[in-house]
Amino acid sequence: MKILFFVGKGGVGKSTLSALYAVKLARRGKKVFLNSIDPAHNLHDIFCINLSSTPREIIPGLAAVETDLNIWVKKYLKETERELKSVYKYQEAFNLHKYFKTLKYAPGIEEYAVFLALEDTVKESKTEDIDFLIFDTPPTALTLKFFALPSVSLIWLKELKIFRQTILDKKEIITKIKSGTRGGLIEKDPVLKRIDTLIARYEEFFSVLKAPHISSVFVVLNPFKLSRSESLLIQQELTNLGINIPYVILNKYTGDDEFMHSLKKEFKDSIIGIMETQNGEIEGVETLDSLELPVGIEQL
Repeated sequence: MKILFFVGKGGVGKSTLSALYAVKLARRGKKVFLNSIDPAHNLHDIFCINLSSTPREIIPGLAAVETDLNIWVKKYLKETERELKSVYKYQEAFNLHKYFKTLKYAPGIEEYAVFLALEDTVKESKTEDIDFLIFDTPPTALTLKFFALPSVSLIWLKELKIFRQTILDKKEIITKIKSGTRGGLIEKDPVLKRIDTLIARYEEFFSVLKAPHISSVFVVLNPFKLSRSESLLIQQELTNLGINIPYVILNKYTGDDEFMHSLKKEFKDSIIGIMETQNGEIEGVETLDSLELPVGIEQL
């Protein structure tokens, strides 16, 4: 299974291009799953069909969903509360349960919801023998936070593991002094086990994001200064994370050779595709069928 991410500034055409590739790949006999994780969903307008969090067939070989991130926020909060109550069983004595409701205000909740939604989609798609899993992503800020989440979380979790092990080591010393035996706290500690589980989870997902034979990022931009600046920011941030950008799509190209020349220099390691400005709205499968893929990226 190949995973395609369409990223870029809001309004550059990510939804349209992700839908176009999804339709073209399905027409070639591939099994495709298209998922919009942009809170401002546009796929239903492009396909002229109602979409929800439940997969719906668009054409044979292509199913699509529009993920409700609020559902994943609620799932995360419920799961976190359950785990905290399980690990810290004494919380009732200290009335800690009343603070659980403040979890929904914690920083990073939205990008973690994106992570959960993507992780779940990837797992489900593997069981369904999907050939191409395509994500229409949110605007730049949230998308970059999501891509960085596994890396940042791994740094924090590995430091937290060291800190937890230090605490347990000191408890072991006290136990040995009091009883003359060590109690094996590290092996039994539920918190440490949970940290190890999370580390393995993030490492697995991050390896998928960085694997060029699995994941491909399509940076979509328009021939304007602000759009190019934001695309360069995406390039810088993803490069720092070790994530390559194999494809760049210049949407609504007007023939500006100077802009194209600069783009080729700035994204010298990427294949640049050109999508010219289309007349009228791009709506419906018939319209998508009538369009050609961006020149230069017809084959994946």
